[in-house]
Amino acid sequence: MIVITSGKKYIDIDAYAGCIAYATLLNALGTSAKAVTTTPFNESISKNIRVMDLRFDNYVPMSNDQFIILDVSDPEMFDECADLERIIEVIDHHTGHEDYWQAKQNVKSQIEFIGSVGTIIYERFAEQNKTNVLTQDLCKLLTAAILDNTLNLKASITTQRDIDAYNKLMKIGNTDKTWSKEYFEDCERDILSDLETAIKNDTKLISDPNLPYTFGQLTIYDEEKILRKIDAIRTMFASSPDWMMNVISLKSGKAFILSSSSISKMKLEKLFNKQFQDDIMVLDKFMLRKEIIKKAQESSKF
Repeated sequence: MIVITSGKKYIDIDAYAGCIAYATLLNALGTSAKAVTTTPFNESISKNIRVMDLRFDNYVPMSNDQFIILDVSDPEMFDECADLERIIEVIDHHTGHEDYWQAKQNVKSQIEFIGSVGTIIYERFAEQNKTNVLTQDLCKLLTAAILDNTLNLKASITTQRDIDAYNKLMKIGNTDKTWSKEYFEDCERDILSDLETAIKNDTKLISDPNLPYTFGQLTIYDEEKILRKIDAIRTMFASSPDWMMNVISLKSGKAFILSSSSISKMKLEKLFNKQFQDDIMVLDKFMLRKEIIKKAQESSKF
């Protein structure tokens, strides 16, 4: 059995869509595969996504199972169901662990800095001439993954491959362009209905010395709905001496970096060459967490 899984802290829409779609493809190719997770979903997997008849599989571990990891390549962050000795493939769009996996001759790896793992998985369907297997709901899953990870195809990390995959999936699924607006509005409602859980479910611990250790991120349509809750956000991070929250606003096209930690502010002001005002730093354009991490990694080289 091939078990397709992702990270151990939470599952976002890119991992959710990628695991389910890739398992579907492998089964269509005659390889028995299951999409498996033991971790909670974050708010990028909106209520409209969760009601689709596309879900992770029940899983009973077997000694001969093999594992494929999507949307994460740091071995420390893999879902606990995965046995590191039986991993056969790693597919990720977060850079930093390419050399580690290339050195493992028995593991295939595709780690590249593009917008979405959903794009790579769509390309696998196309390469195998199996796009006919993509139902409308599978197309919606993968387009949501691309939209979320490229910020509606407007993030600087968006590649032509992401755009092509999105357009082809929309055509294959006969999906209306209003789907993107519906998806983002649905996610925003979920976030605002339980902000503390939304933040908890999209916060990662970062080991880069140029960044705060605790790094939260939310994508929202209107940043004012979050910024007016900054006191509550400070309270949520009160136990962390080194934290930041990246609030991505689709309405303004900017990122709002929040932090009340002097240690974190020092790191971020050096990284971005900008100053905080009242615990808020405004970037002229939005940047995803993976872009900020890449910027920090590159700054270490100089």
